[in-house]
Amino acid sequence: MILRTELRRSAAPVVGGGLLVFALGLIYLLSGPWWKGTAPWNEEWTGLAQWTRYLAIFVWPLVLGASAWQGLRDRRSRMTELLDSMPKPPWQRALPPAGALALALVAAYALLLVVGGVQVASNTSYFHLKWLPVAGVMVLALVAFGLLGFAAGKLVPSLLTPPVLAVAGLAAQLMVVQSGWPLLLTPVFEAPDITAYTTVAPTVTLTQALWFAGLGVTGFALAVVRGAVRRLAALLPAALAAAVTATVLSGVDDPIVADDAASALVCDDDGPRVCVLRPHRDDLASVTGPAREALALLGKLPSAPTSVVEVPPTYDYRRHPDDVVPVVLVGADVGALIEDPARITPHVLAGAGTQACARAETSDDWEFLVRQTVARTIAAAWFVGEPRPLPGFRYDWDADQELIRSTWKKFSALPETEQRDRISALRAAALDCDGDLLTILERP
Repeated sequence: MILRTELRRSAAPVVGGGLLVFALGLIYLLSGPWWKGTAPWNEEWTGLAQWTRYLAIFVWPLVLGASAWQGLRDRRSRMTELLDSMPKPPWQRALPPAGALALALVAAYALLLVVGGVQVASNTSYFHLKWLPVAGVMVLALVAFGLLGFAAGKLVPSLLTPPVLAVAGLAAQLMVVQSGWPLLLTPVFEAPDITAYTTVAPTVTLTQALWFAGLGVTGFALAVVRGAVRRLAALLPAALAAAVTATVLSGVDDPIVADDAASALVCDDDGPRVCVLRPHRDDLASVTGPAREALALLGKLPSAPTSVVEVPPTYDYRRHPDDVVPVVLVGADVGALIEDPARITPHVLAGAGTQACARAETSDDWEFLVRQTVARTIAAAWFVGEPRPLPGFRYDWDADQELIRSTWKKFSALPETEQRDRISALRAAALDCDGDLLTILERP
């Protein structure tokens, strides 16, 4: 009853509602990274949890400032002396407004998860619970920053406190965005780490939960204690949590780890083997036809591959058995091939059934990248009779037309057996990432 009354009287619902509206506005009105990659916020459970935490880069400073405004309420209403004369201890007087604030923040974030969760449930059949602890850390973080802001409003009851806190929080967040493990002192993750095939290391989740719990306890304690000594003692929970957090997280190589369950394969062995990763098991039937069509065309080569296997998107070349064509069906480079199966065949044929050895994200040798792409395009063209743009390389197709046309003209003029030998040699070199592939096609 007290909490319900406090919710009606306080600014807590405004703070929570503002958080929800702000977050939904960012998600729906901006074309941010949460719509792209392999784990969009509305299509994958992992993406839902991690992208809503990524939004905290803007949200938690706002919560810090808005909560300080709530902390100013007693001073604004000129009730400080009256409340101090009440027989209740300070913590009992602070509990209803602080509880109302925490409840409003939790409810706002829960509604954000519900909005995304309804969409995810309709877009994927791969359900797991590993996203819940990741989202739970965000709950603790919002409550912690809310209580810290609430305490700041009580300790420094100035109208300048809320905006100064919000700006300082955003500045602090931007300072640690690319600073390594200190970024983990906030609920934010770097965008490139978020995929459908990764999750947050349990050690990181537990340590962050401890850190934000310590901040929350300190925030509430600062809001209720009086005197310099007691306020110094109130910092102890945060200090202890910071010591443990710094010790553990500074030794973490990468907070994002592979999700073995999401990387498990689902295969169709009724014919040439075609496998997809577990999140795409509902798309296996639509992938199988184009993949087997590509395998049939690759059968023109000696020691041709016999299976197509989806792999997680990675910027590191990974060696696979020579009889396997590893393909990325959803990624920044190729888009969502599973939504357009017609593009799967040329994707499998690229480079005579091999992965690219380098991409723009990992190489500063632009000429090498151009020549590699042209060679992979010509290799795919040999199987279908003409050059066609490779999925994800439309820009390269338009920019490199002259080199593609001249190379294809010379290559297609060679005897059939010589063409096959050169494509076989290109495939062998591409499997080992050995040298410039285009020189194999251009040799005299």
